[in-house]
Amino acid sequence: MRQVIDPAAFRTPLPVPREDVSVPEFGEGVVVPVWGMTALERTRFEQSMQGKSGPVAARVAEIRERLVVACCKSDDGVPLFTTADVQAIGQQRADVVERIVNAAQRLSGFTAADIETTAKN
Repeated sequence: MRQVIDPAAFRTPLPVPREDVSVPEFGEGVVVPVWGMTALERTRFEQSMQGKSGPVAARVAEIRERLVVACCKSDDGVPLFTTADVQAIGQQRADVVERIVNAAQRLSGFTAADIETTAKN
């Protein structure tokens, strides 16, 4: 049976999904909590990536690293990283970062095409 959503219900935010991503490279049981984005957070993230030259082009080249910064938060929702950590994240092993990025993409509803489009715009 089809039921149209009550607009009042839609105005109450759903819990943001989160997932602990295992990073055994840093020790047994070590995880990185990865949170999905709200619609507004995703819009702001995409806007921060727009542009084709200058400092914005550098940000686009670091889209994975910046996604890690945007989505990795403590259990209380406090960011684990800042934009000052982008270079250090970029120096980390690709397989470790990609594991975190894949979770961030999935939890935020990003497809590979979305990331590519964001990087191109």
